[in-house]
Amino acid sequence: MVTSFRNITLELAKNIKLIMTDVDGTLLATGNTFSQEVGEALYLLQQERITIGLVSGRTLSLLEAMSKEYNLTGPIIAENGGIAKLSPDDELLELGYSRQPAIDALNRLKKLHPGAIREREDNPERFIDIVLWVDGVSHEEIRECIKPTQLLDSGYILHLMQEGIDKGKTLVKVLDEMKKYSCDEVMVFGDSVTDLSLFELFPNTVLIVNPGLPQGQAEIINKKAAYVSEKQYGEGFTEVALHIVDLLTTRAAI
Repeated sequence: MVTSFRNITLELAKNIKLIMTDVDGTLLATGNTFSQEVGEALYLLQQERITIGLVSGRTLSLLEAMSKEYNLTGPIIAENGGIAKLSPDDELLELGYSRQPAIDALNRLKKLHPGAIREREDNPERFIDIVLWVDGVSHEEIRECIKPTQLLDSGYILHLMQEGIDKGKTLVKVLDEMKKYSCDEVMVFGDSVTDLSLFELFPNTVLIVNPGLPQGQAEIINKKAAYVSEKQYGEGFTEVALHIVDLLTTRAAI
């Protein structure tokens, strides 16, 4: 059962070596720029020798830019698990995924629902998934006509991608390649059902409050999270990060 982030203990904080965090709804509400408070929280965590990586539905190029701007050295997982790098400077990890299922699904949707599909402008930058908005067609109807391709609803936009891809499985593969961190040494932060696989596969999970989620999503992910913030979006991430930092710095001062 989910509990307040204030119940994160010194023992747990000392054990965390890697934080993997979602971006939209977790580090920020809109746009591409973190607040000053989020930037400071990321810096302070790294001062405590905690490596930070990004795991998001965003494009690889955007996550690389964010990592470099904030000196994040941890893994990058983009397109909801579709592609990954062990660090911002590494080559792409071979995951064996294809974009063809998403392309085929998009073509079927356009044929069945002409005029209802709007692609996002960053699709040419994507390797595996396709992101879009759909007007006047239910998600259930979309899922039925694109089977077996999966449809992910991030609460911001829809993602078409090959069946079986998710953030959690890809993070497990990344850790296997790195041979540096155990699952118990990783803490994951997320806000929506696109983070559900992370919350199911890793024990140290933090749900950041996102009041903009579609109806029912919050209840689903609440059942899987270990800890939850009080504040929302980047303010929620910041308060949890500072709680961890305070635990570690207080320990060091004793």
